[in-house]
Amino acid sequence: MNLFWPHVSIFFWVYCFTPMVFSINLVDKFALISLKAHITYDPQGILATNWSTKTPHCSWYGISCDAPQERVSAINLSNMGLEGTIAPQIGNLSLLVSLDLSNNYFHSTLPKDIGKWEALQQLNLLNNKLVGSIPEGICNFSKLEEIYLGNNQLMGEIPKKMSLLLNLRVLSFPVNNLIGSIPATIFNISSLLNISLSNNSLSGSLPMDMCYVNSKLKELKLSSNHLSGKIPTNLSQCKKLQVISLFHNDFTRSIPSGIGNLRDLQNLSLKYNSLTGEIPQSLFNISSLRFFNLAANNLEGEIPSSFSHCPELRRISLSFNQLTGGIPQAIGGYLTLKN
Repeated sequence: MNLFWPHVSIFFWVYCFTPMVFSINLVDKFALISLKAHITYDPQGILATNWSTKTPHCSWYGISCDAPQERVSAINLSNMGLEGTIAPQIGNLSLLVSLDLSNNYFHSTLPKDIGKWEALQQLNLLNNKLVGSIPEGICNFSKLEEIYLGNNQLMGEIPKKMSLLLNLRVLSFPVNNLIGSIPATIFNISSLLNISLSNNSLSGSLPMDMCYVNSKLKELKLSSNHLSGKIPTNLSQCKKLQVISLFHNDFTRSIPSGIGNLRDLQNLSLKYNSLTGEIPQSLFNISSLRFFNLAANNLEGEIPSSFSHCPELRRISLSFNQLTGGIPQAIGGYLTLKN
């Protein structure tokens, strides 16, 4: 038996692969150093004192690494009041799984190099001062599950290739300056649970078959845009919906009666549209309904009397419509009703 061969193998592995791991780790460290260099204001001084080149980068505040390779897997610098720009070098963190820079003052545009993050699952840049368009490279994050870009100053259209994110569960871009229509293919992402695009300047109509592929959707928040057309009758196929928020848009025609089949619905807000017709009796068959707002439309007819089927109802607003008749006596039985 040759006892020399195992030692040669070990020597070869250490000699050849250790420098490779070391050099990759240096790439990660340099990327973090670049991120620090692009931060112009650190009110708590944490990065200035804790992010020292004399200590391992995996021990730095807000940094998590995988073992045993010590590659950066997560960055969490949220709620630190940081000011600056997002360094393009962080696109070199090829094993990054989560990036959370929310609730800071990062400005300028999003780096185009972020499209290199093949392992990324969560991207949270909520509540900063980012401008420019949403990079197409984001659509390359095949493992992405949650993306939060709300409360920024982003403009342009939502990338049409966003539908390639087949593992996406949360799509949240509210309070920006986004324009154009919502790509219809987004509603084909079967894993999507939450769509939040409120307070933008989005236009166009919603696809009539928006719930044909995705029946798991729980929250649909599209308020304060310029969306128009009819509310899809297919919405009733999203049987898990808990929130439908479509207020302050330009939706027309009648309210789909099938919404009354959404047994988990808690919040229905359709105020400030141009909806017509009568209030569907079926809406008051939703026992989980808590908040109900149809104010400022062109609805007519009488108020349905079947309030007794909504024991959880807390607030209802039907003002500024063309409703006739009296107020149903059942409303008087709601001790929990606040408005």
